[in-house]
Amino acid sequence: MNCKKNINKKGFILVETLIVSVFVIGIFSLLYTNLFPLIGEYERYKNYNTVEATYIAHWARVNALKGLPDSIYASVSTNGYLDISDCSIYTNADGVESCYAFKTINNVSKIYLTSYSIVTFKDFVKDNDSFSRSFREYISYLPTYSKNTTKTPASGYYRVIIEYTSNNTYNYGTIEVHKG
Repeated sequence: MNCKKNINKKGFILVETLIVSVFVIGIFSLLYTNLFPLIGEYERYKNYNTVEATYIAHWARVNALKGLPDSIYASVSTNGYLDISDCSIYTNADGVESCYAFKTINNVSKIYLTSYSIVTFKDFVKDNDSFSRSFREYISYLPTYSKNTTKTPASGYYRVIIEYTSNNTYNYGTIEVHKG
């Protein structure tokens, strides 16, 4: 008499299902823990250096180049930064008019002229409560631009940083200024 044992294979299917389920849950939890912080970082930085902000910063640069006196640039070279939001510091009447029109049309609230390397400006803004929290976060987000040692105020390189409102949110942008 040949007795064959019937092996019950239901336990194998249960173990296989558990292993696949744990693997799939592990993959989803890994994606969840790594993707949500990335989305949060995008939400945090989406108003920084957009195309619109770069164009507005470009026009702030044009206004600064055509209307600011050399004494302002000398002051920036000494201090590391200067608030040029006040249109009365522009020397010629055309510069004053274009400054007021520029600020009104683009909802620009602040314009800063800094040296190309913004280390001094970052140190000033970091713990200064007179600046908004979002502006301090933007400045801390920016690199220092200090690796390029040829771009100094002595060689005519500066940086414009702007703050403007669009759709009731503050947006920020920066662009290089070369006073040749």
